[in-house]
Amino acid sequence: MARLNFKVCLVVVLSIGVFAFAGFAKAAENDAAYQAIMEGAKQMMDANKKIMDTMEKKGMKDADLVAADKLMSEGYETIQKGRDTLATNNAQAREMASRGGKMMLEAQKKVAAAVEKKGMVEECKIDLSECTYGEKKIKEGALQWFFGSPGL
Repeated sequence: MARLNFKVCLVVVLSIGVFAFAGFAKAAENDAAYQAIMEGAKQMMDANKKIMDTMEKKGMKDADLVAADKLMSEGYETIQKGRDTLATNNAQAREMASRGGKMMLEAQKKVAAAVEKKGMVEECKIDLSECTYGEKKIKEGALQWFFGSPGL
């Protein structure tokens, strides 16, 4: 009887250990994915600022571009706030990352359309490419978070 109790206790303790380790591994994976989203968002913000500067130097101020910049800033702030809640509320952090990412991607579409409308594609080509690369990082981070790492 004592052996049976020992075996049951051993199985329970090992099971708890495995689940605890899996939880820590998932938290670390979520943290890495969120970091990728943050890096992509930062890259998009920086490139968007360069585009705005280029357009202003040419004397072009567009209401759509200003609105897109505001939307991108709000999306970036939402992603940053989500990062702060990641440790305490994973679901809320996920929702904030999703909402902020969508805002930034929508803003990027507006920026690209405004640049094209003003005929500044050639002058802003490098910065638009940086935005596209940032967008790719955001999407890859989101995929990693929602579906897990390909190696796991």
